[in-house]
Amino acid sequence: MKTIIIFTAVGMFSANAMAMSAYNSKSMTCAAVHEKMAQEGSIVLRYPSHHPGMMMYSRTVSNSMACLGQGNMTSASIPTSDDASCKIKTCSFTTGKGSTKNH
Repeated sequence: MKTIIIFTAVGMFSANAMAMSAYNSKSMTCAAVHEKMAQEGSIVLRYPSHHPGMMMYSRTVSNSMACLGQGNMTSASIPTSDDASCKIKTCSFTTGKGSTKNH
């Protein structure tokens, strides 16, 4: 029974990842990013890297429930059309080093 629950949970997270919308953050305002995030719960944002010709990708979430099994919710920033450092929330994995080390 425990195995079925684990497979179901993994399937739910996989389905959510496949259904996630992706947007170019540089073509949106910071407010539009936050509006999409609130509507959809979790979105992928792509934006130019500091290295020419490369793109960066960030998954932004509306609340910590979107991070279940994917780390903890943390703050980050991405460039948008009106703000070079638009604040977003993402999921980040703990490294197991220092004060975040699991015992």
